[in-house]
Amino acid sequence: MMNVTSVLDQITLFCEKYPQSATHLSQVHLDLTKAKAWKEVRVVEIEPLQRCVIFGKANTETEAQIIVPCSSSESWSIERITLLFSSLQSFLNEPSYKSVTLAITFPDSTVVYYKVHEGIVPPTNDCVS
Repeated sequence: MMNVTSVLDQITLFCEKYPQSATHLSQVHLDLTKAKAWKEVRVVEIEPLQRCVIFGKANTETEAQIIVPCSSSESWSIERITLLFSSLQSFLNEPSYKSVTLAITFPDSTVVYYKVHEGIVPPTNDCVS
């Protein structure tokens, strides 16, 4: 099992390249790897967005999820979410991702996760009851 120092060593280069999002990236990366014990976690630089995203699998998942670390002070409009999806699909060349999870960080080190879908997605039964 990796310690916190070795986990942070893996993302240092990305934090140096994108200092405006370094605290959010490191906070979310630590939350996923240490608190939530995700596996196969890796950071991927998305140059058109000038930020990094995190790919990883929750313990119960077989397919990797895309996590977008961001600050609670960032605004996410429909246009910006559309740009996020188009940039991810063209840069990754994988149109199979129809959702991403925004990992919103707060100054008190809280991380809140919101799943965002491309297009309109009907609610699940447990959301409507």
